[in-house]
Amino acid sequence: MCGVVAIFHHDHLFDIDKNTVEKMNQSQNHRGPDGNGTYIENGVALAHTRLSIIDIEGGKQPLFDQTNRVGITFNGEIYNYKALRSELISLGYKFNTNSDTEVIINAWLEWHTQCVDKLNGMFAFVLFDKNTKQMFAARDRLGIKPLHWAKTADNQIVFASEIKALKKHLKIPLNINLQSIEDYMSLGYILEPKSIYLAINKLLPGHYILVDQNSPDMFINQAYWQLKDHISSNTNDYDIDDVHAQLSQVVQDRMIADVPLGAFLSGGLDSTAIVAFMSQLTAEPIITSSIGFDLSKYDESYFAEKVAKHFKTKHSSTNVSVNDLSLVDLVVDIFDEPFADNSAIPTLILSKTTREKVKVALSGDGSDELFYGYRNYQMLTFEENLRAIFVNKLTKPVFRLLAKYYPKLGKAPRFLRAKSTFKALTSDPITSFHNAMSLADSDTLNKLYSYQFKNKLAGYSSLKQFKLLANEVSHLSPVKQVQYIDFKTYLPGDILTKVDRASMACSLEVRVPFLDYKLVEWGLGLNEKLNLKGQKVKQVLANSLKGLVPNFVLERKKMGFTSPLDEWIRQIPQATLEKRILSTALVSLNIFNINELKAIIVAHQDRTTNHGVLIWALLVLASFLGKALKEN
Repeated sequence: MCGVVAIFHHDHLFDIDKNTVEKMNQSQNHRGPDGNGTYIENGVALAHTRLSIIDIEGGKQPLFDQTNRVGITFNGEIYNYKALRSELISLGYKFNTNSDTEVIINAWLEWHTQCVDKLNGMFAFVLFDKNTKQMFAARDRLGIKPLHWAKTADNQIVFASEIKALKKHLKIPLNINLQSIEDYMSLGYILEPKSIYLAINKLLPGHYILVDQNSPDMFINQAYWQLKDHISSNTNDYDIDDVHAQLSQVVQDRMIADVPLGAFLSGGLDSTAIVAFMSQLTAEPIITSSIGFDLSKYDESYFAEKVAKHFKTKHSSTNVSVNDLSLVDLVVDIFDEPFADNSAIPTLILSKTTREKVKVALSGDGSDELFYGYRNYQMLTFEENLRAIFVNKLTKPVFRLLAKYYPKLGKAPRFLRAKSTFKALTSDPITSFHNAMSLADSDTLNKLYSYQFKNKLAGYSSLKQFKLLANEVSHLSPVKQVQYIDFKTYLPGDILTKVDRASMACSLEVRVPFLDYKLVEWGLGLNEKLNLKGQKVKQVLANSLKGLVPNFVLERKKMGFTSPLDEWIRQIPQATLEKRILSTALVSLNIFNINELKAIIVAHQDRTTNHGVLIWALLVLASFLGKALKEN
């Protein structure tokens, strides 16, 4: 994996500052410690930091074709590069290297912008064609690899893998986007294409940008692949052997490397499936890594070790106990913007220990979105069934009253915790789903936000963005709409962002077989009822793994990769929490009602309510704003 930097100006005589390019490049050394390079000429700059995985000697970047016409800076892996290379050779193209990078260059020369249609992999790249005077930037279909961009007042278009590199360019303003704070406080991450900064954007998954020095006004930012073209409920049956074969192939494709590789192993269905297929595809023992927690409720390491023993892997496990507030600052440093997923720290620690043994690791991310593994899918199906039976014009007011006045019994037996169900039944499915995905319920956030902040938002909310996405596939069932929303928001904005930044901070490449785009296109067409059967989820995946994966894995309930945040937060003194959260930087923005902030901390620490996730988010936001204030 690598770090990408590029700058474009319409005027070929524009003098790009070499020192700026080098500083931007150096800020991403963690993404590519094995080498770096820059190219600056005629209003264009390309820069690169390299983590060498394939063609160790020949794949140095920026890389140019044989005629020195097209240069590229590329982050990622193209898994079908050998087939494409053969096709391009048959068309008359020659190669100087054995790298997948050069395949992209020649693919551009042959197919221009349609070259991305040919690529199967995870990628973010920027290339410049000296003949056409065009710069072309593209991101993979699912958003596995990041690409940020900004436009300066003097018309420089600047690209980078991470925000920290763009911040080294002093002509990019760093004003905070208040809509992004609403995204963050409700969801824990920022909805793409926004970033925390108004001037910095994220290139959306499945999109490319094309600019041209011959056409100064041209700026094309468009999709080359869209989820909505593939999602349906049309497939009502499947062949187990075919699913098994598809899964084996996508794992095999991601085992191509000229360096040692291994796998993350939690002991759950997804990671076990990856390890099982890897074990079939090589005679060598698989190197696996897992992480455990100091509270047994959250600890899967026992199951990981059991799976490792079953497949005879070379396994190592690390135990984690995190209540150190310095880790909050570490999250900000790594992610460059507020990011509240509390599994970021365990993922970082897991990546660090894994990197000590291998340079590439396979992960089970993406399976939950593809095969309906999240509890929210089950709950939405349950709520839809209840709505169909009980909710009508006469009963809806009754449920609304119950939702308002029924006590919130967070510590009561599950059958007595009906408040959220009553509330969901009076809502539409998307509102109910959004509430389930939120760090705190809408009532809590409404009290927490100051009047001034709500006024500045002018009606914007992450819920409205969810509903806009649902409308794009309104002909589908609510569960399918929610799957679509997850693929468009949570997967790229949270899961893949977490994995990329945490692993790349440790110079580790992580590959995600379940997000092979052909597998995703097939899976998106499956009728949801094939995967959701009563209390069971992921039935298509589970059925295809029988005989390969041990029964104790198939029969286990999903735990999810999270951390014991509520208890970790309670180990921190209340006064310390208040000092960190009620910082000058946070208070000065006038986003929150200060009394409500204090009340949330008190209620959590005296165990009245569990607000650990929300408090963690506030700690991260306060840390980010404090750092931003110092930098400005």
